[in-house]
Amino acid sequence: MPVPFFTELYSLTLKLRRLCWLDLKRVVPMSTNSAAPEGVFSGWWQQKNFGNQAMSAFKTGVAVVLCVWLGNLFGLEHSYWAAVSAIVVMGADPAPSLASCRDRIIGTAIGAFLGWATYYAWHGHYLLYGLSVALCIFVCSVLAYEKAGRLAAVALSIIVLVKIDSGPAQAAMARFLEVGLGVVVALAVSSLVFPPSTAKTDPTPISMN
Repeated sequence: MPVPFFTELYSLTLKLRRLCWLDLKRVVPMSTNSAAPEGVFSGWWQQKNFGNQAMSAFKTGVAVVLCVWLGNLFGLEHSYWAAVSAIVVMGADPAPSLASCRDRIIGTAIGAFLGWATYYAWHGHYLLYGLSVALCIFVCSVLAYEKAGRLAAVALSIIVLVKIDSGPAQAAMARFLEVGLGVVVALAVSSLVFPPSTAKTDPTPISMN
């Protein structure tokens, strides 16, 4: 048996373990009262906020699966756009509110309308397409739908750039339904699947003076 190989491998493992331990000590300074590795790892994990990040990633995965499944169930031909919309919504806002999702659906309608209008005018002119995207985002901002600008521009881009045989009007309606489905699913998953706990504030004591 190649005993020297295993001996060298064991010593290399010890060195790597020692280096990782030193890195943890640099990231999370240990107190004099507690020097256990478990406490250091727990503090480092909380400092990096990995728990919330993992939960957000899990909820996004649940949302995209539901989007594709519901899209196919409702007969949406391109249900993957619903999944893309859910990723955009949950990536920008891990806990979207009802008001923000309402604004995004309205913004999607704006983007679908402008995409339908741009389809007949752009004729492959990239500058006109860029101006239409800028106009779409600007209109959403003027109407106080700031969070809707991205999805509105996405809906417009899909209608203008992706060629569909059914025509721009039906494409605009389909994109609106698909993006709207993604927004609704993102809101439902964020609210129902491991909802964020609201911090309870203690009532201020009333002075008896």
